[in-house]
This record gives sequence, C-alpha cells and structure tokens, in this order.
Amino acid sequence: STPTCLKSVTERECIRLACTLARPLRPIDLENHLCINHRTAVRTLHSLCAKGWFTPVTGPEGKHIVRYELQRSAVTQGL
Repeated sequence: STPTCLKSVTERECIRLACTLARPLRPIDLENHLCINHRTAVRTLHSLCAKGWFTPVTGPEGKHIVRYELQRSAVTQGL
C-alpha cells in the first residue's frame, strides 16, 4: 500500500529529520528541531504512522511507544 499524501509542513519536516538522523525518531527530536510542544510532536508522529510513513517502536516493557521508524518503502514510493 502506498503512503497517503503529506499535507502539512510539519509532516514533511518530520520525514526530512528522520532521513537526516538515520535512526528511529523520538518525539523529543521533533520537539527540539521544530520548537513545538510534546503533544504536537506525538500527534504528528501518530498521524504519519496512520498514513504509513512510520512504524511505532515500543520500549523494553512493551507498554509505551518510544520511537518511530521511518518506512523505507514509504520513502521510495512517496517522495
């Protein structure tokens, strides 16, 4: 399945940051890079997960999502 079109500048910048860091993205990375609050960062990452751009990665206990992995297939098809 192909990822959905990106509408906001925040979403586009989130994907650019994930490509630049070359590691799973944390909400704090997005907060610091875009100077946005934690809730907005998490909401943006959740939106990108729903669109197929990212996959959530849980912590060691499996309770909370702590990182978001950019999907290679989404990048090659969507950009």
